[in-house]
Amino acid sequence: MKSWVAILMLLPALASFVFGFVAPMIIAGRLSLFDSDYLIEQYVGLGNFVEAFRDERFMRSFVNVLIFTAAFVPTTIVMTYGVASMLTRFSDGVQSAGRLLSYIPSLTAGIIIALLWRWLLKREGLINEFIISWGGQGVGWLTQPWTARFSIIIISLSTGPGALIILSSATLKSIPPELHDIAIIDGASESQYRRMIVRPLMMPTILLIALLVIVGTMQAWEMLYVLTGEGGPKGSTATPVYDLFRTAFIYNRPGYAAAKGFILLITIGALIFAKRKAEQWAGADA
Repeated sequence: MKSWVAILMLLPALASFVFGFVAPMIIAGRLSLFDSDYLIEQYVGLGNFVEAFRDERFMRSFVNVLIFTAAFVPTTIVMTYGVASMLTRFSDGVQSAGRLLSYIPSLTAGIIIALLWRWLLKREGLINEFIISWGGQGVGWLTQPWTARFSIIIISLSTGPGALIILSSATLKSIPPELHDIAIIDGASESQYRRMIVRPLMMPTILLIALLVIVGTMQAWEMLYVLTGEGGPKGSTATPVYDLFRTAFIYNRPGYAAAKGFILLITIGALIFAKRKAEQWAGADA
């Protein structure tokens, strides 16, 4: 009887998984084998996948992800660990308030933030007006490849990695304070304690943060669409999901977009596998 009750309670989650993930995957898998414009389908087999690997703009979107994550990952890890470490020095009430304040920017809609920054960064915007007032020259922040990438990085970091700060803070709070006392009694310095005890215990969380940042960068598109329209000058700010969106809804090629989606899915799966291997290596090294 209890087993039937458990099965009935699991049915909503199972239905959500089947109809929200498995069924769309099957439909997308079939669609990826056809060249379609929503009206006419032509079977092309693996032709969409071959075309995707030859698509210069799609491949450039992965290069953009590498550039963004090279800036995002170390900066985010330092920010989250630094803020979480600072909060641990205060009382529980102050820690809770600090975590709340760090999370508030994440509650703001990304489109609203993008619209505000687009107004600030346009050629006659407030930032250029400030630069000119100090004797400089206005910058085409969103019209040049590297300035557009730099702008995206600053805007993304300005929203604050609130959820990741909470994650790091929770991990630090889970470390028993007795370990610090024991390390000090054994003659370890504060830096040795953090390097030899805190860092190994934080490593799974650090790897998870890196993975979340990389995957989040791959999936970004609404802010880029508002800021740069077609993915910036020469596709310099386009991400894989943004390119997928353009392929499906601007160029009306859902089959080709589905093939790109599967390539992205395999890439994310490889990153998850690499994270698990890194965790095993870190655990063995510790």
